[in-house]
Amino acid sequence: MNRIPEATVRAILERTDIVAVIGEFVRLEKRGGRWLGLCPFHAEKTPSFNVDRDKGFFYCFGCRKGGDVVTFLREHEKLTYREALEELARRAGVPLEEETGPSSEDQERRSLLELNERLAGTFHHFLTVRPEGEHARATLRRRAIPDGIRDSFRLGYAPADRRWLHGFLRSKGYSTEFLARSGLFAQNHPEFPLFADRLMFPLARARGEIIAFGGRLLAGEGPKYINSPDTPLFHKQDNLFALDKALPAIKKEGLALLCEGYMDALSFHAAGLCHAVAPLGTAFTERQARLLRRWADRVVLAFDADPAGQKAAEKAVVIAVAAGLETEVVVLPGGKDASEILEKEGAESLQKVRDLTINGGEFLVRRARELFDIGSVEGKAKAAAFLFPYVDALDSEVKRDAFFQILSRDLKADPRSLRADYEDAKRGLSPRRSAVAPVVAGQAVSVARTPDVLFMAAVATNAGLYGRVRSLLSLEDLDDPRARDLYIALEECYRAEASGIEAVLGRVTEEALRAFVLERAASGEFSENPERFIEDGLARIRRRSLERRRTKVVERMAMAEESDAEDASLNDLLYEKMYLDAELAKMKGERDERP
Repeated sequence: MNRIPEATVRAILERTDIVAVIGEFVRLEKRGGRWLGLCPFHAEKTPSFNVDRDKGFFYCFGCRKGGDVVTFLREHEKLTYREALEELARRAGVPLEEETGPSSEDQERRSLLELNERLAGTFHHFLTVRPEGEHARATLRRRAIPDGIRDSFRLGYAPADRRWLHGFLRSKGYSTEFLARSGLFAQNHPEFPLFADRLMFPLARARGEIIAFGGRLLAGEGPKYINSPDTPLFHKQDNLFALDKALPAIKKEGLALLCEGYMDALSFHAAGLCHAVAPLGTAFTERQARLLRRWADRVVLAFDADPAGQKAAEKAVVIAVAAGLETEVVVLPGGKDASEILEKEGAESLQKVRDLTINGGEFLVRRARELFDIGSVEGKAKAAAFLFPYVDALDSEVKRDAFFQILSRDLKADPRSLRADYEDAKRGLSPRRSAVAPVVAGQAVSVARTPDVLFMAAVATNAGLYGRVRSLLSLEDLDDPRARDLYIALEECYRAEASGIEAVLGRVTEEALRAFVLERAASGEFSENPERFIEDGLARIRRRSLERRRTKVVERMAMAEESDAEDASLNDLLYEKMYLDAELAKMKGERDERP
């Protein structure tokens, strides 16, 4: 199916009145510059659903769902992205032009899919037939991975000869330029393969197309696991290992079993627990949780019992609950992982872990009791703060109230005090009743309102002002990584000539940050005189950058004087310091002249 050009999408959105469209499904009343109604996505008696006609987005302060008019139709009418655009195009009278042929990006994706499919077959042949693959075969036998699982997952072996892969693929007609973009070779050494003498794991989409590879070291020095870098086909945060094989069981049971690594997932499948999946060498992400939520209502986390595994489980619980998944945790006995249990005790022992689960909230409470001295006032406060991200992830006040009652009992603390500290933490304030350290189980309770994040949220809400921002600030001028994420998203939109807040937020990887910007935009925080707010932010960040540069120059001047550096070097530093002093003085004068 041909793609709808960005210009056509832009024309559709420009001619669509979001209030008129949503007003067909929700009774809206005008309140000031916004429209308000009862949210169609959750039950409520007091309106918290806002629609902003000027900026073209909706947001509910109750369930935190938000987006543009395309998002609304997709969510409310259960349409695909294309179906929603087709409906809006019909309403707006915009001809739905399509690109007549595959774009260069589409051609690149198809070529990468073809390459990965061929290479997976070659790696599998090396593993199953060739003598070079014997030590990889022995590794799988030792780990009790049956040949049936090996063949079903198309496991492979990458030869140890580092000259082999590039020469082999060049002989098949692939250009050096294309191979450099394939994710199979080092960026700075286009003929140097990432995978050599490794057990290979093809990484597939839900439909089975191979989009990347993971490789496990078999001998010698180096990282234990290596994964393909991101390519036009592959983004680690968006995919899960074994999802294509696990999907039938996940759909049947409405349950996914999330474990830590590739070998763990294979071990569970070998034991008959075929709904097992694993992240791709990184921590479990919000996007992966939403991916599972398409087919599952529940997720069981089977992470290692070592400190790293327990820390990963803490974060994963919060992420899974925030995605709407009922969450349970199994702590594997004796500090072992699934692969070790299968290898040493057999499939029957591994199957028994299904009976060792506890609720995700109960798991976090246990962890809080283990990590903090709840017999002390300070320990109680830290334990409570540790659990606030989980509280924030719960999707109803009833659940939050119930959890505060459990905390009150376990921590022997007043539930009203716990609730007050939680509300303070959510607003980014220091708790009033105790000095609580910012100890969290995953992400912050809400996105911290740092000056940089607030500034970039204001720019994202008023994206038309980004052109001035990018002319005066670079990415390196921002301290907060979430502010940098917004800058990158805005820059991508600017270059693609994509407009609207949803276009920006669609490029933001962190769901909490996306929700934060939508909530701030819906609150009207950046609507009154946004130009002044952004100009003040520009001045503050530029002044900070200049002051830091000046500090470094002064330090370099002192070092140069101590080492008797040449006069030319000292003069260069002196001139740079004079320039920075003049710029700072100019900024101070401009600030003093403001009314």
